[in-house]
Amino acid sequence: MERKVDEHYPLRGTRILIAEDEILIALDLEAAFCDAGAEIIGPFMTLPEALDAAQSELFSIAILDISLGTATTEAVSDLLTDRGIPFLFYSGQRLTPEMQRKWGDAVLIDKPAAQDDIVSAAIKILAAA
Repeated sequence: MERKVDEHYPLRGTRILIAEDEILIALDLEAAFCDAGAEIIGPFMTLPEALDAAQSELFSIAILDISLGTATTEAVSDLLTDRGIPFLFYSGQRLTPEMQRKWGDAVLIDKPAAQDDIVSAAIKILAAA
């Protein structure tokens, strides 16, 4: 069934998990996606929190920083892949070699980016899923 898109709230009815350890960036992402009509899960600032949510919550897409503190989000990405849930990386870092091998074709948006660019990328990923 095709999802109807409201041009004012293109992500209405969409639940988005955010894993980001910088509070101002996390709040900015939350605001951007809320403005587009999405419901936010998180933001989660530590790997254990993000893993728990990625395993137990229902959501349509995840926005992941590559690193949460000193840990990478590789385990979260693995779990999302196993669950068939799309994700994109929003980070100021490059993927580790192992992550590059697994998700070299994943969308990676470099920090800082305009809110519209991040929201648009999520919309495109969801449309392709």
